[in-house]
Amino acid sequence: RRDFAFFYIIAMGECLVNEKCSRIVNKIVIFLTYRTGRSVHISGTCQNAKIWKSLPEKRGCIMSKKRAYIRKRRSVHLRCRQKAENARKVRSRQKPVQSPEPASVTFQAAATLWHRTNVARYKGATAVKYENLLRSHILPELGARQLEEINTLLLADFMNAKLHCGRLDHSGGLSSSYVRSMMLLVLDIMEFAAAEGLCPPVKTTLQTPAANRQEVVILDTDTLRRLETYLLAKPDITGTGILISLHTGLRISEVCALRWEDIDFRKAVLHVRSTVARVRGTDGGTATRLIIDTPKTKSSLRDIPLSRQLMAVLLPLYEKRRSEYVISDKSGFVSPRTYEYRFHRVLDRCGLPSINYHALRHTFATRCIELGVDVKTLSEILGHANVSTTLNTYVHSSMERKREQLEKLFVESY
Repeated sequence: RRDFAFFYIIAMGECLVNEKCSRIVNKIVIFLTYRTGRSVHISGTCQNAKIWKSLPEKRGCIMSKKRAYIRKRRSVHLRCRQKAENARKVRSRQKPVQSPEPASVTFQAAATLWHRTNVARYKGATAVKYENLLRSHILPELGARQLEEINTLLLADFMNAKLHCGRLDHSGGLSSSYVRSMMLLVLDIMEFAAAEGLCPPVKTTLQTPAANRQEVVILDTDTLRRLETYLLAKPDITGTGILISLHTGLRISEVCALRWEDIDFRKAVLHVRSTVARVRGTDGGTATRLIIDTPKTKSSLRDIPLSRQLMAVLLPLYEKRRSEYVISDKSGFVSPRTYEYRFHRVLDRCGLPSINYHALRHTFATRCIELGVDVKTLSEILGHANVSTTLNTYVHSSMERKREQLEKLFVESY
């Protein structure tokens, strides 16, 4: 009843006590005073807590509070609108990634849009490889074509031409692995364009060429013994890097980026935290440069225990170190190409045939399997994301291992 001059509210029960009760009562008083314009007196007791609220007779006090509240809300609203307007102006000045109109989309426009969208997915040498494929082979022949013109037959002709006479100097065809990478990139761009609604998807599956699996050279027992004997007789920074790869399976880019601080001599643990990567130059041209970067995958970040024999080689070199990098005697790191050249010089001095540096990693993995190391442990040491990569790529049975297994079969049969 709004015409009552006084309202009496009795707070009873245990639910309204002390401060909580006071806050509720204050809200009721303000509401009733505003609606009636009259003084509101509230009294009551609740567990020895005296509640008493009295407001002035005049309604102006409540109205002034309401006007102040309205002014405050209006000020906040204006500030929010101003911030939104400033953000809109900033966004309008930026160049958004806009999809071209489907009627006028060329493959080059789609490739540019794909590159801007996926630039953060790839690191180092992978990004440089894709940019070289686009610039040297794909865009000169497919760049000016409309996306609607590109179909399975056109892509098949393009692939076969690269296999037979795809070299830039027209001296022959490209390798199956290189053409396979090229076609996978083209198909990825076409799938991206179809997902963006720029063209219909390629309906027929294109059979890309199978990658040539070259036979990997593995050091046999005699060759491995001769190489280790030479390296241990004349220990130096170049030989130390070779021994590290033979006993830990590190890649050449990881050995070149290895710092002394990455080796925990107290716990005999090697921490793989960086690698040498080739990236595009800062001027935006075709030139590239080498940098120290993090590995491409999380599984490549790993900790490898060191054997006592390898620790005995590392400790004397650590005491005489002249660089922060393990295989360098200067302020900077050694490039993988330079270190590969030094590795071949060591092979010449040992009288051993020339092999690729990556064969040391293959040899390490194969020796671990032959010695009974479980595949899961070996996969973690090598930095692989799954065990199948270790089995299919790096584990190769030597001729001695094959002969040993066949001899077991002969004995069991007879």
